[in-house]
Amino acid sequence: MIIVTARSVPTTTDLIPIAREVRLAAQSLARHVKDHTPSLAPHLFTVLAWLEEGAATAGDLAARERVSAPTMSKSVSELEERGLVSRTVDPRDARQKIVTLTSSGRRALQQGRKDRDLYVAALLVDSTPDELADLLRGAQLIRKVVEQ
Repeated sequence: MIIVTARSVPTTTDLIPIAREVRLAAQSLARHVKDHTPSLAPHLFTVLAWLEEGAATAGDLAARERVSAPTMSKSVSELEERGLVSRTVDPRDARQKIVTLTSSGRRALQQGRKDRDLYVAALLVDSTPDELADLLRGAQLIRKVVEQ
């Protein structure tokens, strides 16, 4: 994790206005997608996405999402009630439960991705080819910067 201080941002260039625009655009897009897609709430969708990578305990999921154990337990319970995940006793530690994505959960995750992608595509439909190319380059640059 990067710890940012006023001294860690170069004073020779003014990155703050660019940073603000990138942050606000990302937040606005995330909010629009969340508000206009009928599939799972973002916090539930994210849990399914983590589980797609492999089974985990609720504690592991809470750490990944940076939420409390009770908050994650509530999310996992909701997903289990919907049949999207299952919980089994950890063979190495009977006090722990292993959370696994079900086939219904996998389908819900795929549908959620499709809904989100279709919604964003609808937002882009009136963009010019040059604008779309700029957006693609910008998105790739944001990904590169975030994944450094």
